[in-house]
Amino acid sequence: MYSVWKKGVALPEVSALKKVHAERITIKPFEPEKDGYIFLHGVALAKFKGRMYCAWAHNKVRENSEDEEVNYAVSDDDGKTWSECINGNMNPEKGTAVSHGAFLVFGEKLYFFAPQFKRHLGAKMLKMSVYVFDEANEKFRYVDVAMNERFWPTCEPVLLENGNYIMPGMYVASDYRSADNTAAVAISRGSDILHWDMVKLKRAEDVRVWGECTVTVDGSHCKMYCREHSRKLTALYSESFDFGNTWSELALSDLPMIDSKPYAGTLSTGQRYLICSCAKDIKKRDPLTIALTEKGEDTFSKILIIDSGKTLSYPYAIESNGKLYVAYSSTTEGYNRNSAELAIMDIEELK
Repeated sequence: MYSVWKKGVALPEVSALKKVHAERITIKPFEPEKDGYIFLHGVALAKFKGRMYCAWAHNKVRENSEDEEVNYAVSDDDGKTWSECINGNMNPEKGTAVSHGAFLVFGEKLYFFAPQFKRHLGAKMLKMSVYVFDEANEKFRYVDVAMNERFWPTCEPVLLENGNYIMPGMYVASDYRSADNTAAVAISRGSDILHWDMVKLKRAEDVRVWGECTVTVDGSHCKMYCREHSRKLTALYSESFDFGNTWSELALSDLPMIDSKPYAGTLSTGQRYLICSCAKDIKKRDPLTIALTEKGEDTFSKILIIDSGKTLSYPYAIESNGKLYVAYSSTTEGYNRNSAELAIMDIEELK
């Protein structure tokens, strides 16, 4: 078992967690009576040329069907208010679904990486596609297939010291129930962000994986935290010492975590963070928490609540101007009948 919680520090119970001070804003409410959408999930955030963008998967029929599309909203006041839902127009053709993915600001352009599939998620065809934001027309434009393999991106690409980008994601063998699903990363061919190669992780025999994962980077050392898929309610962990080209066996850690997509990063303070639902005796996707290390340390030693009282999941975060912006799915309506929410926290609150 991997140790990702600091030795000598008691792991807090859910009831003992404190809520961090945050401004909480609804980006896109769940309102099927108005727009017909009954599924929203997988919010992603980016800040580009002073504007903030939030994108998500949307469906009027059912999750992971051929009707899936990506829509988005924009904010011109650092996330305090948001536009109406804007159609992403990302489906390359009728009958080809596009679902939630990850942003990348590269040079003077904003890119979006997303899975596309025909009919439903378990169908034979699943690829990672890439889009670029057309500023003149204020819409996303389909560019090409960035990886012709069954890879689903889950967090934004991170630039490595060797000049490649690494993007966390998952290898979808066939469908949600497949025992062959596993965590994976996509690695760019240097600065060529239109072509990527996949590295699949080998998992321990005692775990099953729905491979949504997240990665932190320190030089050539990459750390992965991953969703487990057999109700052990524990974060899976792996690490690489060669820029993500090879990984240790993906296995259980000592951090209890609900089976949902996590998101990790490193703050400007030098603290590492992991956003998910984690604590001793955690049983559901409530509360949404952030686990933090001390500055320069590798193991987590503090957990705070970001939001609570609803079903909260699939976080995504960016840091900007001394604040951490965390977007996530939230519902009181039932399974994935979500709104897109945003919590804005001062970095000072997390020290």
